[in-house]
Amino acid sequence: MIRTVDDRQLAIPGLNLARGERAQTRMRVAELPEGTWVELPVMAIRGSQPGPVLYLGAAFHGDEVAGVEIVGRLASQIEPSSLRGTLLVVPVQNPLAFQVQHRYFIGHMLKSPMDQNPADPWASFPGDPNGNLAALIAHALFDRLMCHAQYMIDVHTPTTGGCYAPFAFLPPTRCGASVAEAEALATVFGADYILANDKGMYVGDKNPHTILGERGIPAFGVEIGEGGRIDEADVTRGLKGLKNVLRHVGMLPGNVEAFGRRLVIRTMEIIRATRGGLLHLHVGLNDDVRQGQTVATVVNPFGEIVEEIRSRHAGPVVRIATLPIVSSGERVVQIGVRR
Repeated sequence: MIRTVDDRQLAIPGLNLARGERAQTRMRVAELPEGTWVELPVMAIRGSQPGPVLYLGAAFHGDEVAGVEIVGRLASQIEPSSLRGTLLVVPVQNPLAFQVQHRYFIGHMLKSPMDQNPADPWASFPGDPNGNLAALIAHALFDRLMCHAQYMIDVHTPTTGGCYAPFAFLPPTRCGASVAEAEALATVFGADYILANDKGMYVGDKNPHTILGERGIPAFGVEIGEGGRIDEADVTRGLKGLKNVLRHVGMLPGNVEAFGRRLVIRTMEIIRATRGGLLHLHVGLNDDVRQGQTVATVVNPFGEIVEEIRSRHAGPVVRIATLPIVSSGERVVQIGVRR
């Protein structure tokens, strides 16, 4: 479904949104003790012709650097003369976490951690102008930018030490028709896996794609690449997917190119180590494993195999650990369970 709502009435303070131009600003969110302002980098690319408004963001978590590269590179490549509608881009949605390349802004958490809960803006939508720093960031993003969008894409990468095959996550089914539209967007993005379920962290009540989905806006998130690293293959794949979505919704000319496995899954089974040592993986991303298959072994510092880790389910490998050292309880592999 291509939405006919257009951007003719769009007005955002601090941005000169002339037709056929791009503009940048930094949106103030909160003040730090020494007087420094936390600011969100924002770019608007307004096409030469009216069309939808699509919000695109990355780096809700500070080690999600691949998403910053993907989103920033797309913003630099899009020519306003070829665009219909407006693209609102926030390449770093959590600047304090990005500064330290950590999932959270840990300096804020060190002080009165219980007072700063929740610490994650991604889990704080639609935000609160009277809330903590995470709520203030979420409020600024939602109240000043996301509320204008007819579509939303949120780009993530896993935490440092993990690597995902490109997978998209949808709002919960209670969001109605917008979920089917979001699935269509995730399909043309070319995600290898599309997570469609009603339980777990990816369908939290305060996630941005859930909040927008409840308001009838097709919104989805995508995980791609490895935490803390930029890989050119991931960047190329992400750019290709985002441009596909823009073509699908009529914002860019050209045909949608089908790629990726685009397999819908209902959950991802986490397989953990029960022993500590050096991790040896025996599977890779997108491998299809059998129930009971050995996916990894753990070797102790004396060179002895102390554990053979087996899959409890048959399915594709969606996520692997990338750090070679594990302790008991750490994630090793995630297996997709098909819908």
